[in-house]
Amino acid sequence: MTPSTPSVGHVYALASKLEDIFSEGLERRYARHAKLAQMTRDWAARHGFSLFPEKSFESITLTCVNNGAKPGGRVIDVAKFQKLIKDRGFLIDGGYGRIKGTTFRISNMGDETEATMNPLYAALDAAMKQL
Repeated sequence: MTPSTPSVGHVYALASKLEDIFSEGLERRYARHAKLAQMTRDWAARHGFSLFPEKSFESITLTCVNNGAKPGGRVIDVAKFQKLIKDRGFLIDGGYGRIKGTTFRISNMGDETEATMNPLYAALDAAMKQL
């Protein structure tokens, strides 16, 4: 017995997601996330950005991009960039705490694929042209 009412919906959701993960296979899922992370890093580099984490500390599920945090780095209005992206149907994070506005984060985790990420990259490209 649990001490309170269990969150049954979450238990079923977890079971469903674990089925998806194991059906895909852990190695294939990891490789897919790594490929999408590299695609996102490549997008950032093409637009003159560097990454927030030090080399070899990058995540494969989320890319944190510097917004001019290093000398000579590109600087954009992150809030405006977020709005332009949101107007195209996507959400990106504008950083938080002390790094709010000096970074932005692009997620590529979960069930994302090249097919789902390519429209995001296109929206990011279009938004960059409007800044």
